[in-house]
Amino acid sequence: MILATRGSALAMAQAAIVKKKLEDAGEQVTILPVKTKGDRDRQRPLTEIGGDGLFIRELERVLLSGEADLAVHSAKDLPYQLAEGLRIAGVPDAADPRDCLLTRGCAADSGTDHGPVPVCIGTGSPRRIVQYRSLDPGAEFAEIRGNINTRIGKLQEGAYGGIILAKAGLERLMPDLTGLSVRVFSPEEMIPAPCQGILAAECRNGDRRTAELLERITDPEALRRFEAERYLFGRMKADCSVPLGVYAEFQGETVTIRALFGARRFEKKGPSAEYRRLCSEICLEGGMA
Repeated sequence: MILATRGSALAMAQAAIVKKKLEDAGEQVTILPVKTKGDRDRQRPLTEIGGDGLFIRELERVLLSGEADLAVHSAKDLPYQLAEGLRIAGVPDAADPRDCLLTRGCAADSGTDHGPVPVCIGTGSPRRIVQYRSLDPGAEFAEIRGNINTRIGKLQEGAYGGIILAKAGLERLMPDLTGLSVRVFSPEEMIPAPCQGILAAECRNGDRRTAELLERITDPEALRRFEAERYLFGRMKADCSVPLGVYAEFQGETVTIRALFGARRFEKKGPSAEYRRLCSEICLEGGMA
């Protein structure tokens, strides 16, 4: 099998997770790195580059051409609609969905305190900016691009007082955090991006064999989070300049759905099976699509 992925260190690590699961199931898998639109332009902010599926569309083209059998994505990068003829068939077990703040000069702690107030926070995410500003109204923000190791290197060199990253990336890549303090935000403090920490394996609609294999490596808990958060994300229909977050926390037969849209927060709790109704109520209250 040929598995397509972005060529960044994190994307390759994520692809390796799926590769191992498939190989454990008896398949032989080769990874095919593909450069995407979001990878080619590393200077401009993502909100300025714009476009649909910055880190996805080239991978989908490789799938549709038959050059690859499946593609592995960070589910939070998926656009509202997949390319025609493709589907998400596999959702393996998820990593931590939360965001975290990395700062210089303090030993990593449990996240109960920032330590010194950073002079400037490196992030270009409207979602992270609006939520962190409510925690620290005096914070300043500056755009930052590059992979995880590049961003951490810029922090260690003193270009920023702190940076905000997804904890899932730190778990999967295990970068050197020497000299850095890590504060993990609760989902109440900072609502994650929709499907943050989740991997999505995509294949062609007609490829039943690959779809069946991907279904075998799917984790039920990750899948129901993926379905609920993707559903609400699909109803929101906002561009990348709008602060947008979604987190569905399942506890047995109950789900709590937290959402951020612009500067407004929403929270609904109810039966897990009724997550679509809860999402619809959030959209109605927020005046969304």
